[in-house]
Amino acid sequence: MESTNLLTLPDNRRLAYAEYGDPNGHPVFYFHGGGTSRLEPLLLGDEVFTRLGLRLIAPDRPGIGQSDFQPNRGFSNWTKDVTFLADALGLDKFSVLGVSSGGGYTAACAAKIPNRLHSAVIVSGAWEFTTADLLRYNRWSLILIKYFPWLYQASMKLTQRSLNDPPDKLLETLKKRLPAADYAVLKSPGRIKKSCEALNEGLRSGTQGTVWDLQLYFKKWDFSLDEIRIPLTLFYGEEDRNVPLDLVKQIAATLPTTKLVMYPNEGHISVVVNQIEAIAKVLVGE
Repeated sequence: MESTNLLTLPDNRRLAYAEYGDPNGHPVFYFHGGGTSRLEPLLLGDEVFTRLGLRLIAPDRPGIGQSDFQPNRGFSNWTKDVTFLADALGLDKFSVLGVSSGGGYTAACAAKIPNRLHSAVIVSGAWEFTTADLLRYNRWSLILIKYFPWLYQASMKLTQRSLNDPPDKLLETLKKRLPAADYAVLKSPGRIKKSCEALNEGLRSGTQGTVWDLQLYFKKWDFSLDEIRIPLTLFYGEEDRNVPLDLVKQIAATLPTTKLVMYPNEGHISVVVNQIEAIAKVLVGE
């Protein structure tokens, strides 16, 4: 396992990525959630991916962690970084797994580089939000990201300071905000520490990259979901408080190659941890 590898891209940007699991296993590109980084898979643990026969490759997106910022990028730009990294690693075909805010990047790969993909999976993924969606679902944090990014950046800096609080204090705060399943996952020994490490690393070079990353969900996407012709599997928890599930069901219903899998007692975070075996089966094509 290497938690920091650096690759120079054709435009001289630096791309950082981590590797987990079995070096000879089924290759999976893991796209992390919003505000976090390539260290996010440590919430599950390296041994989990080894046991499942997966070689997990987790890149930091531009401006996040140790990857250089890329001005004016959209989701489609990411597919070029991914293919360059895959070529550098000698991978002709691979799977993509997007978690939370990594979902749009998986959808972009499914639309733009289907010939390179073995399979595509989104877990607790975010989708394009219109202003009407924001008002309908009353998600004030999302409104802040779209219309007042400077305020959101300030709030992120405050959040980052709190990551250094004792784990017990952090867990007490989270208990009031999270569904029971998500809280149980983070309460498991060592997980809150790993989560804080991944979040701190994501903000290593400031908040610019993360804010740009999240704002893409409130702009017109630079590709169409109609371009997706390959199977795309979506995993969600019915207790998810981050992504409006009505919107998820509506999108899934419009994409003929998409399969939606729902779990009644899972939240936003817990799905990828508790259902990783089912996710792995789809990734490897069992």
